[in-house]
Amino acid sequence: MQTIRPVRRLITFFLVSCCSILMLAVRTQAQQVTVTGSIVDKDNRLVLPYASVFNKSTGKRAYSDKGGFYKISANPKDLIIFSFIGYKPDSIVVSQAIGTETREIGLVVESKQLRSVEVSSRLTPYQIDSLERREKFGYILDLPNHRLAGDNTPQGAGIVFSPFTRYSRKEKQKREFKKIYAKAEMQKYIDSRFTPLFVSRVTSLKGDSLLHFMQDNYPDYNTIRSLNQEDFIYWVTDKYKAWMKK
Repeated sequence: MQTIRPVRRLITFFLVSCCSILMLAVRTQAQQVTVTGSIVDKDNRLVLPYASVFNKSTGKRAYSDKGGFYKISANPKDLIIFSFIGYKPDSIVVSQAIGTETREIGLVVESKQLRSVEVSSRLTPYQIDSLERREKFGYILDLPNHRLAGDNTPQGAGIVFSPFTRYSRKEKQKREFKKIYAKAEMQKYIDSRFTPLFVSRVTSLKGDSLLHFMQDNYPDYNTIRSLNQEDFIYWVTDKYKAWMKK
């Protein structure tokens, strides 16, 4: 009888301990928050791919995808730090106690000594803005793309691994940013010429009709780049006539 009591106490202690551990795990799981959102340039709204997302409180790290979207697990009051090559890091404190917390993060470019740009009165607003953007991001855009072994490397050639290789996070950030920047510049050029005011003057369309026409006939970059203003007016006119027949 005396032998059975210690065994019962041991079993009871074991069961209580298991229940406590289980309840703690459930409580911890219930308190976990998923922090998600996008990381962009605060001024130009360019998405920042492969940006670092670091939970300083837990030591966990994640990265944004090509579209600048990120997701990381956290607990209430955790400190999340966001960083991207050439930008000042920013941080947030998780405010929610449970569920999903959505935060858009706008990073600011580190202050650089910009060269003075002489602006001619003959430059268009797009050209002036483009020069300013090129000055702002030149320190990233001018960086060469580094190759990794296997990227057009002859067989048998000596292999040198750089800490800043094609497949490193910083190299991915840089290359993807260059692509996004180039696409954004094309978009801005199109929008600088294919404006509602210009299209309305050529077609006399207004309101929703103007909006639908522009959506249906949005020009590609190569087309609009090859047309001078007179030819572009003819191009819009032809598109309008065809659109009205639909």
